[in-house]
Amino acid sequence: MHITKTLTAVLCLGTGALSYKVRIFPGANCGGGAARDLNIFDNTCRSTDLFSFRSFRVLGYGAGRQRAKFWSGSICHETNAFIQDWWADGGSDTFKTGTCITLPKTAKSLGSYSS
Repeated sequence: MHITKTLTAVLCLGTGALSYKVRIFPGANCGGGAARDLNIFDNTCRSTDLFSFRSFRVLGYGAGRQRAKFWSGSICHETNAFIQDWWADGGSDTFKTGTCITLPKTAKSLGSYSS
């Protein structure tokens, strides 16, 4: 019984360290209406259950050597749809906790990938 409780607690506390967290906004400068918080787990792509967004606020970092990547298409890795990327592990001068970042164009997918 104690092992199950301990394991559950460790897994619940540990999952946040394996993802970067952002709050997305439909407009520039973290405006334009409703916002949504997203956890982007390391080495994954997110293109469903989110709205198109132009800006985001960084809420937390991912694991070491992870890059946050953004695409204008609804499919990650579309070469022609790539917008921008940053280190998502705290090593970027731009992708910093609390910072609002406006993308050059609207994004429909985002991911976290090892570099």
